[in-house]
Amino acid sequence: MHVPTLFKKALITFSGRLYLSDTVRNAAYRWAWDHISELPTGASVVDIGSRDSLFPAFLSWRRYFVRSIERDSRFSLRQQLNCRHWNVSYVIDNCDFLAATIPGKCDAICSLFSLQHSGDDDIYAYRSAARQLRDGGMFLSATEYRHTGTRFHFERDDGTMRIYGPEDIDGRLEKPLFDEGMAEYDRVYLGISENGKKVFTVTDPAQASYIFLLFKKN
Repeated sequence: MHVPTLFKKALITFSGRLYLSDTVRNAAYRWAWDHISELPTGASVVDIGSRDSLFPAFLSWRRYFVRSIERDSRFSLRQQLNCRHWNVSYVIDNCDFLAATIPGKCDAICSLFSLQHSGDDDIYAYRSAARQLRDGGMFLSATEYRHTGTRFHFERDDGTMRIYGPEDIDGRLEKPLFDEGMAEYDRVYLGISENGKKVFTVTDPAQASYIFLLFKKN
């Protein structure tokens, strides 16, 4: 057993809390897990844009059927390594989400800081995700957010990222989901301290750096 992974598993088991990555990702994982854990074991979960995330391995360890979709081959290899370290098995697709073949319908689909990298294809990706869900299925989204409007982060090795403004949340994320028969069930705005060491819930969107959204298919 990979010793750091063994330590993480022990910490999660005895504390009942996730400890998987940096501060912001941990907040996203914990929020997502609060909702996914409502599903029975064996439910199917798709994680879009897994990158080097340990969340797919964690979900597989908790006995969910997991499919990780990652278009960057560097991170697909990292997911294979995570499988070995966590001694779990899940499907790893090295392709763009819109090109993925997902058999059957899913119980949950996660886009944790991923579809922001899809450029103008994000609208089609959100619509496609909704169509892949069975009735009652959930879509969980975590995005960076700026209340003043859209911004772009160009100098990234994993592709340009659109930092969503309110109009993006309304038109690029929510509308495609609403059009496919989904309804919003949870919305959380988060701020972050100047040194990036603390993430906290805020009630004023103008103070938010991130937004977490949960939709369910009616």
